[in-house]
Amino acid sequence: NILALIVFLKTGIGDGISVSFFSITVSDLICLATFLVATLLGLLDLTFQVKPYVSLYWVSYVLPFYGLMFYNISTLLTLFLAVQKCCCVAMPIKFKNQFSRSRCLAVSVGIYGATMVTFIPFTVSALPLQPGFDIATNSTRLVFCFSPFFLNQVFPVLKGISYISIPIVSEFTVLLCTILLTVKLNQSLRFRNRAHTATTTVLKDEIFSTKTHLSPIESIPDVLLKSREDQPMENVSHRPSNEVKETIRRKTNKSRAFKKELRLTQAVNVVAFIFVVLNSPNIGIFFTSLVLPQFSGIGKYGNTYAVCLEINDLLNVINMSVNLFVYLKFNSRFKQTFVTTF
Repeated sequence: NILALIVFLKTGIGDGISVSFFSITVSDLICLATFLVATLLGLLDLTFQVKPYVSLYWVSYVLPFYGLMFYNISTLLTLFLAVQKCCCVAMPIKFKNQFSRSRCLAVSVGIYGATMVTFIPFTVSALPLQPGFDIATNSTRLVFCFSPFFLNQVFPVLKGISYISIPIVSEFTVLLCTILLTVKLNQSLRFRNRAHTATTTVLKDEIFSTKTHLSPIESIPDVLLKSREDQPMENVSHRPSNEVKETIRRKTNKSRAFKKELRLTQAVNVVAFIFVVLNSPNIGIFFTSLVLPQFSGIGKYGNTYAVCLEINDLLNVINMSVNLFVYLKFNSRFKQTFVTTF
């Protein structure tokens, strides 16, 4: 993600799609950095027995809640990106100019701001660090305390928004957009191939028709005939007319624009598909816990539940780490800047 940000800043963010990709990369980076710091603090406390006044273990427990906030931001931005491109592909005339750079920037800033305003006050008030006696060090330290306010009021709201509403709504909406994008892409490719074949045939006919040929030598008296080597060839032209050249130029420009738009759409589709696949276990865990109440952290299948959560966290990390390879595959300018920079 750091490499992707550097390349984005060098290439510039000139359109709405680039703004969305850049915003996703920023939130992915912050989320992963939060998880990394939490993991390192946990290792310092449990493995290396570093015991300062502030409990590093409980800090490592609280930090992932803030990481979850940025994961939700990435999820909402991915949702916006998929809907944006889906609208442009499904209804290009209506939405072609609606998602400008400034509007996409405003939406991205709005998603960041709304998520933080909703999330941070709950988390700060519900996850306090308070002085408490630590048996391991036989001293008073700042430790995390599960408050009744957190358990009874904050956590149900937090779970409803962060663990249920955002993932489920985003999952099915992005899945629908992915299916629609795939169908429209196939239709566009088939139409483009037919149009390209027809255009090539017409251009060949036009070029051939511009060629001028000498009159048949049978109509010329034998007395006036010259050898074929001595015949002037000024009137013979094998070059296409200016109109044909202009037609070829227009078709070439349209073809380049189509290929660029196609690769952008493919990039969005791949990012959306990766999100749907790697976010699916999260949805599966939730619905399984509804059908099987013992599938929970304190239920009969608590160990299995914990393993599933760890696997889900790993998939989330992968989801936030692979977009760079999508950019390299489908953005030639991004790839060129990446190669020259690194």
